[in-house]
Amino acid sequence: MNISFSQDAKRSLTHSLDACYVGFYFWLGSFTLRIGGIDLTGSNITYPYIVPTFIGFGYVLPNYISWHTPFSKFKKLTDKNKSADLMDITA
Repeated sequence: MNISFSQDAKRSLTHSLDACYVGFYFWLGSFTLRIGGIDLTGSNITYPYIVPTFIGFGYVLPNYISWHTPFSKFKKLTDKNKSADLMDITA
């Protein structure tokens, strides 16, 4: 289980959901809860997307049945997107 307020955690959640890693995913603003999936923090995987909605949840079951809060596409991170609300928050 991973609970975090960082942009890297939101990227990890988005990658896990997009790549269909088995797990349960919940996000509310910069808060993320990920049970399952993979952690991209400190890895060499570059995944430049995050979920575009303020609040949502999703899941991927072991038989790859999945569902998430409806949205048309993931939000791409660029240098312009790296504002204060997307920066890592240290506790």
